[in-house]
Amino acid sequence: MTPRHNEFKDFLDDHVNLNPDRTKKLNARVEAINSFVNDHADLQICLDGDLIPQGSYASRTIIKPQRRNDFDADVLLPMKEVDGWEPKHYTVKLHKAFDDSARYGDKAKLGKRCATIDYAGDFHIDIVPFVTRADGLTYITHRTKNQFILAEPTALSSWFVGQNKAAGGHLVKTVRLMKYLRDNSSAEIPSVVLSSLLAGRVQPFTSYTDLPRTLVALVNGLKTYLDSQFFVPFVDDQTGQNLADRWPQSAFVTFKSRISTWAKDMQSALDAPADESVDAWRTVFGTNFGSASTSAAVGGSRTALSAAIAQHYAEQPAPREQFLKHFGIPTRLDPAYTVRLVGRMSPTKSGFRRYGTVSKTVFRPD
Repeated sequence: MTPRHNEFKDFLDDHVNLNPDRTKKLNARVEAINSFVNDHADLQICLDGDLIPQGSYASRTIIKPQRRNDFDADVLLPMKEVDGWEPKHYTVKLHKAFDDSARYGDKAKLGKRCATIDYAGDFHIDIVPFVTRADGLTYITHRTKNQFILAEPTALSSWFVGQNKAAGGHLVKTVRLMKYLRDNSSAEIPSVVLSSLLAGRVQPFTSYTDLPRTLVALVNGLKTYLDSQFFVPFVDDQTGQNLADRWPQSAFVTFKSRISTWAKDMQSALDAPADESVDAWRTVFGTNFGSASTSAAVGGSRTALSAAIAQHYAEQPAPREQFLKHFGIPTRLDPAYTVRLVGRMSPTKSGFRRYGTVSKTVFRPD
């Protein structure tokens, strides 16, 4: 069994994880939006706190975009119920505040459940009104249906954090790797459903020692669970609502088939001997897996080859070079004397390709 810890780290850093500079930029944009809404006079009537990261943004499972240049991040905007406002008003009022501003006017879009700030070609941020009503419960709003929808999305985030801790901190990276596979295959599954299904496979009193073993354990667990499901399963949002209610049956069947293949190939890769394991993991993740270590190995081989070539030529005489022994003159060196050799080598007039002749000056012993 060869876990390949270094190869997994390099693969995540180079091909899966969101670039650190984009993460920094996203956090700065969210902070700027938070300041904007909290300082906006027209929103003071309904605001009830700072923005709350949601979904992949909250769970830190956003990955580098694979098929397009942008990605999305969800945040909740806590609001309190306002007398006379219908459900649609919360999203409409929020969008209007953005749309009327010089800063966000050309970036603001109105969605069914959110207002979106679109940083074209980079990422977009969905700001979802999160309303606490008179009954003390929390709701998101659906603008076109003009409905309050009972929801407690922070419960899902808190549960995921707990499951990640129980999995030794390896659940987050497992989800990222599986999202990478999804994005580079025909599988279709909402990120929140994929994250929840994997988190649900974390078993209590189980030791998740490292990422490769955790990945294989959770994917095998997901395969076993889905093998018993013939239709789209109920995926709890931790408040009794179904996260998978908009996951098509046809997409579920395709995903179930892909999970079966991935589970088999991952187990084989984990069990493979050291000299075969990188190729085995490439069966799962493609040729990018282990590319950093391969490059290092190639670089090392080239260095060794260069050294061998240098040694070979160091032992060879220069063109027309002559030695005293060729003339039958014995060489008797006295360590009390030293010889200083000064050489000059000039390139051709063009400055590249073949070098000119070498001039030598030999000084007599002092």
